[in-house]
Amino acid sequence: PEGVQTPFKGCHGRRISACRFFSSRVLSRSSDLRRWIQRGLVIYICFFKGADEDLVPKIVNVLLNVKLSEDENGEYVSVLDLPGNVLIIPQATLGGKLKGRKMQYHTNIEKEKGMELYSQFVSLCEKELAANPKCMEAGVLVKHGTYGNRQVLKLDTNGPYTHLVEF
Repeated sequence: PEGVQTPFKGCHGRRISACRFFSSRVLSRSSDLRRWIQRGLVIYICFFKGADEDLVPKIVNVLLNVKLSEDENGEYVSVLDLPGNVLIIPQATLGGKLKGRKMQYHTNIEKEKGMELYSQFVSLCEKELAANPKCMEAGVLVKHGTYGNRQVLKLDTNGPYTHLVEF
């Protein structure tokens, strides 16, 4: 958006990191709620100032259809074609900018607006997986962390295999 400074050229309000994995779990420090999924995709997401609802469907479409996972034949397929689970983690630190010896987060969106966009993102991911016949048959899940809370995360990955995607 015009007049909005973003940390990287070409970034227009959203930064997403995605990695494939074999199992993952997240534990919120504010509760004993654990979210556990098997093979699939972990999405870390951060919204910058100027982000809006119009781009969320595009982000969901790209992330769920990008070919990052290997099937049993070693071919790269999307998480929808695998089919695999999705774990979504709100990750405000992706919006950090190094200034001297400290990180600053002045480009991150306001907490309330970020929570709205995050909720929309999670809901749309859930709808897309529920509408996919392969995912329905396999019983895949969308799990997500809690926006604005500190969380503990454990991943067992087949990699390192992490990608940064900016919209």
